Amino acid sequence: MQNAQDIQLSDTSLTFAKGLAVMKCFDANSVTLTIPEIARRCDLDRAVARRLVLTLVRLGYVRQRGRSYSLSPRILVLAGGFLQGRRFGLAVQPVIEGFAAQIGQPLMLAMRDGTDAIYVAHAGIDGVLPRLGFTVGSRLPLLASSLGRALLTAEDPETRHRLIAEAPLTAWTERTVTDRAALARMLDAVPAGTAVQAAGELEPGVTATSLGFRCDGGEIVAIGHTAETALYEEPGFPERIAGTLQRCAAALRGLL
Repeated sequence: MQNAQDIQLSDTSLTFAKGLAVMKCFDANSVTLTIPEIARRCDLDRAVARRLVLTLVRLGYVRQRGRSYSLSPRILVLAGGFLQGRRFGLAVQPVIEGFAAQIGQPLMLAMRDGTDAIYVAHAGIDGVLPRLGFTVGSRLPLLASSLGRALLTAEDPETRHRLIAEAPLTAWTERTVTDRAALARMLDAVPAGTAVQAAGELEPGVTATSLGFRCDGGEIVAIGHTAETALYEEPGFPERIAGTLQRCAAALRGLL
């Protein structure tokens, strides 16, 4: 299998790459953008940005309203092939929902994309408010989030150390660990099949526990839980969550 690092620039389409960059520049803080804004965000000439955007409008992936543009629901078709091909709806989602129901707490599944962790599945619970507002497709910092760190624990040591050295490291709160060497030592010390916790590092007053593992098909994923830190201070609660994550991981391992 050819790795992305092994592919030569001469073998790629720069125009296609620019089109993907245009789609990626829309996010939660920039739902609608003008062509000048897109050009600045993607470091493109305005004429080039205009042609790319109008191509996406014609293909149905972008909507136009006056001088503003936004992504259309058709963009979800691109993710649909990934999720359906891995049977998320038929096999993975029911497993996560079953374990979430057992403990009456939401659970989420993430995979790594470069130096980010990405939500790929989520099981909510009625009456339990979601934390941080993340949904399927949301990106989390690899080094500051429990899900991101759990993904790193399942990587081989060489890849883990490279990502710790390269991934963005932002102090989201005063408790965020920003010492890369300390992070490396901490994650190297995590035994296989053991959950990692991040308390108040991404949002004050919120604690997250996640377990990273490699599936039978080779995919590295992390199953996690997030709640108010006060809940984690209740006797037996952290152990209950960690045990549930281990059982859920064992059930998911053969599905991906």
